[in-house]
Amino acid sequence: MRLPHRMVRRAAVASALGSLVVAVVLSRAPGAHVAAPASLRPIDVNLAGPEELALLPGVGPSLARAIVEHRVARGPFRDLRDLDRVKGVGPGILARIGPHVSVSDAPAATTA
Repeated sequence: MRLPHRMVRRAAVASALGSLVVAVVLSRAPGAHVAAPASLRPIDVNLAGPEELALLPGVGPSLARAIVEHRVARGPFRDLRDLDRVKGVGPGILARIGPHVSVSDAPAATTA
């Protein structure tokens, strides 16, 4: 059974919020040093698949696929501004996703 996209996205957001709550509670414990959960770490646009990219604010499934297809066709992104070359990504999207992404020097994944 395939779940509607809206349900999948809500589940991902709920999971991220749950991780945030756990991190905050644990970080307030005396002497606690907790690393940020994976869901709170920046998403590497050179390594992430379309499912992970679609979790970014303002990025839906089709734009996430376009980002991956662009990366596969033209090579890894060198910095955040390179995403502006993807059709559908402009200054507004870049501003929204900027705090949530990273750009590694690693070679791009070759799967779309």
